[in-house]
Amino acid sequence: MLDQYRRIKAKHRDEILFFRLGDFYEMFNEDAQEASAILDLTLTKRQGLPMCGIPYHAAKAYIARLLKAGKKVAICEQKALSNNKRGLMDREVVEVITPGTALEDDYLEQGTNNYLADICIIDQSLCFAYLDVSTGEFRAFSLAFKREMVAETIRAELYRLSPREILVQQSILDQPKLFQVIRECGSIIEAQPDWVYDISHSLDLLKKKFGIVSLKGFGFEDNAPEIAAAGNLLEYVQEMIRKNCPHIRALLPYEEKEYVLLDEATKRNLELVKNLSDSSKRDTLIEVIDKTKTAGGARLLRQWLFQPLRIREKIEERLEAISFLYHNQILLTDIRKLLYGILDIERLISRLAVDKAHARDLRAIHDSINIGINLFALIASAQAPFELTSRMSKEQLEACKHVIDTIEKTILEEPSILLTEGNIIRDGYDKELDDLRNLHKNTQKVLEDYLKDEKKRTGIQNLRIRYNRIIGYYIEVTKGNLANVPSHFIRRQSLVGAERYTTDRLAELESKINGAQERIIDIEKNIFIEIRDSLKQFIPALLECASEISRIDCLASLAQTATEQGFTKPQIEEEEDIEIINGRHPVVEICLPYGDFVPNSISLSRKSNWFILITGPNMAGKSTVLRQTALIVLLAHMGSFVPAESAKIGLVDKIYCRVGAQDNLARGESTFLVEMHETAFILNTATEKSLVIMDEVGRGTGTLDGVSIAWAVSEYLIKRISCRTLFATHYHELTTMAIPGMRNMRMVATEQDGNISFPKRLEDGASSGSYGIHVANLAGLPKEVIIRASEVESHFNSMEQALKEEKPEETAVPSYELFSAEDIVIETLKNIDPNNITPIKALQILSDLVERLKQ
Repeated sequence: MLDQYRRIKAKHRDEILFFRLGDFYEMFNEDAQEASAILDLTLTKRQGLPMCGIPYHAAKAYIARLLKAGKKVAICEQKALSNNKRGLMDREVVEVITPGTALEDDYLEQGTNNYLADICIIDQSLCFAYLDVSTGEFRAFSLAFKREMVAETIRAELYRLSPREILVQQSILDQPKLFQVIRECGSIIEAQPDWVYDISHSLDLLKKKFGIVSLKGFGFEDNAPEIAAAGNLLEYVQEMIRKNCPHIRALLPYEEKEYVLLDEATKRNLELVKNLSDSSKRDTLIEVIDKTKTAGGARLLRQWLFQPLRIREKIEERLEAISFLYHNQILLTDIRKLLYGILDIERLISRLAVDKAHARDLRAIHDSINIGINLFALIASAQAPFELTSRMSKEQLEACKHVIDTIEKTILEEPSILLTEGNIIRDGYDKELDDLRNLHKNTQKVLEDYLKDEKKRTGIQNLRIRYNRIIGYYIEVTKGNLANVPSHFIRRQSLVGAERYTTDRLAELESKINGAQERIIDIEKNIFIEIRDSLKQFIPALLECASEISRIDCLASLAQTATEQGFTKPQIEEEEDIEIINGRHPVVEICLPYGDFVPNSISLSRKSNWFILITGPNMAGKSTVLRQTALIVLLAHMGSFVPAESAKIGLVDKIYCRVGAQDNLARGESTFLVEMHETAFILNTATEKSLVIMDEVGRGTGTLDGVSIAWAVSEYLIKRISCRTLFATHYHELTTMAIPGMRNMRMVATEQDGNISFPKRLEDGASSGSYGIHVANLAGLPKEVIIRASEVESHFNSMEQALKEEKPEETAVPSYELFSAEDIVIETLKNIDPNNITPIKALQILSDLVERLKQ
């Protein structure tokens, strides 16, 4: 047996092998040591080998824990007695379960896609393919290879997908920077040799899979580089699952130009699905807007959030549907009641496709599809907008109804999960099954009916049918009636006062009675498998029905959010102006007592001011205004209502949000370096159609460096890119930039009787100070520290004022032309050590540089 184990294990070195022995799965050697540590199992020995085991019926719970730990599991089952060795069972691996190919609910997170991704570089293109085996979603795309941007591009896509497992071309992993970026994702990484990424081989594989002669019908040229990634991904899945996976119906492109692009830092800083404090869903945008009732709807809403639309017509179609529900609250309530009863159809169908669906899964498909059809009828009767109605064809609806009818006629309402238990098929479907059930349930009555027939035929009224373990069922005839025994009676045993007989019919009944339950289970199993196989042809229609239900659920969720949170319908415009009246932060406002949140208005105009510089004290609400503006624009592009009194949103192509920065010790990057990386990414990739949100650029370094960087970045955004920008800063020097397109605004601070208050209100103008010491006092710093800080601040203010009185012209703030400085100025700045220079000396140097430029 151990030799057999070693032969099988040699083919599955990368997996933990679950080796079936009777009612247990056993693990040996390194597998046992690794699994016992993860699963808290007792480690024992067999013939000197470490081993541990689990009951086969509890395997799913243990497999789920191993997958969560990033392990792969090979399931090795017993098949039959081996021909060459007496008593040794044949065994084979029937499935390999990996984090990215898992199908059972026990292994999956409800409401979240379980993506398997593939990354490669082919012909100067960065190629991605991704597949959710549990739903059948399969997409691929490629981007032009830009060496300086490839790391950020990979990071952004992996953040969008959050794959459980990633297949990566070996030559990519050989590059330390790219390997580090991929490893940060936290997924299991599978290195793939470069030679597997062959476009021709992958094209043949995909065409065979989908039964087509070209991928052009799916939106791909036959020489598209991303085909290599898609083909390798599909081949890997089929090798793991060992099925054809008919629920994977097509390979679809991911059209980047159709969506507003959100980079990884923006998604993180806006706290869309994970907060910055503990990475949970708490206090995130998705927590506010996700009112979905189905798992498929929850997954789709996350996709909508990460892929806001750029096409005005599609945005307005969603808005029209949400508006219809918003103004028809009874219909909205009825829709959500129906949605509540729908289970995860996509994942149920995926199990059906790979022969893993049990009888209760089929009943769940029956019930959920039936509710879906009723849902479509309800919406159709309400004359709802097109986006809200079902787009299923008549043929697809008929196919779904056929599935419902088939399951209804064959499967019990509460069937057994295990095929070995029977109790699956309805009475009346199969005559042999009905007869065996009748025999099994009514054994005594069957025997009594047969006895009546024999009494009638023989005339012997005192015949008896009895049973013992030696001869089984028999007919007993007393000595006085032996003369009447018919010829078809077969003597079995003689007694003093009677004879015992059997008949062919009684032997047949005995055989049926003894084997009835076993035969019942076999017949039910065969019928169930036949029914399950027959339903596979309807998988495309079932998946289309699931897709329609998910879309309706998302629209209903956004309508419910608008109702509960008082959101309004935005006006979407092709022009690039953004005007938000009394906008609110959707997350912050629900964390405060009702009415405490202070709304603010923002206007970014292409004709007058597309760059707003926001100054103001700490705690005054700058970051909230920045984030809420980005979130309102994002929600509008999702096709959602927004938290504002009114909003006119000009279309954007990208949203950037650089708000705060943290050390990334895993990357070996300081706070300031992280900040500069994010800033560089924005400046290198933003366009005039982008929305840029930046907060406190330059704060991670010395004051002079910080002011200079913030100044230069501001000028670049205004003059070179000319994109709509909100730029918050503590560097009040920036407020003196006199550049067309710029507007100064400030967070209000009021002082009365020496007390400072922050009403969280935004107004025109520049702030006069940061009130940092006051905020420090509110934070509870010792009084001694506060007093000393005030003394130091007063001292520096006095020195600065004295310098102004002595050489007032030298303190002039540099003009916005500083950005195009001469080489000598640049060289001087390079040689300055900000950590070893006094404020006065810095001002003197600055004054000299200004004079040089004037000359």
